[in-house]
Amino acid sequence: MEKTALEIILVKEKETPGTWRYKENKEDHPITIYLTKEQVKELGSPQSIKMTIMAA
Repeated sequence: MEKTALEIILVKEKETPGTWRYKENKEDHPITIYLTKEQVKELGSPQSIKMTIMAA
């Protein structure tokens, strides 16, 4: 069975005291994720992140 991958770019949208919110640049039902400040620091405080979604 062939696996399918989808790459999504999320950009930093908002910073709160404990988290950073990253959101897909899409108007209808965008993907939004929240990372803790510690997680963001481990990633080097990026302004955007790339997610790869794999379907099996």
